Amino acid sequence: MVALGLAALVAIIVGLGKLLGGPAEPVDFSAQPPPAPSQVDPTHGDDGVVEHDPSPSPVTPTNGAQAMSVANKFAQQWIKHDRSAGAWLDALRPHSTETLVAELDGVDPAGVPADRITGDARMEAFAATYVEVVVPIDAGLLRLRMVTEHGRWLVDGIDWERV
Repeated sequence: MVALGLAALVAIIVGLGKLLGGPAEPVDFSAQPPPAPSQVDPTHGDDGVVEHDPSPSPVTPTNGAQAMSVANKFAQQWIKHDRSAGAWLDALRPHSTETLVAELDGVDPAGVPADRITGDARMEAFAATYVEVVVPIDAGLLRLRMVTEHGRWLVDGIDWERV
């Protein structure tokens, strides 16, 4: 009984709304919406998503031998995780950017997933001043992102992958 009364009340309210609401303008679905104002100069380059090509490019890095040397020294110190966090970080510092040192500050070296280097490092050059050096370790591959700062190659990022 209550449900029937509520349904009747809703029907009355809807009917009154239609009677008193005035005529509705027809909607033209074929009309195109106005274009949104552009906030970007369309002639000012592309800032879209960058596709990462995993194959090395023919770019010749600036002093690639130095990049390999720094990467190998860094990797040798990185796998020595049987020391205090401070000593571990101090050994990595000469081969790292300040940004990386700040990221590694407070890291427990016991969490390093490798004990030894298992092969020769290889370099993937992406630009004259940006390369990635891949070092085979017993836990997979250690990937070191290398950049130049003040004419010196330094490690700026670390990643590793299981193989």
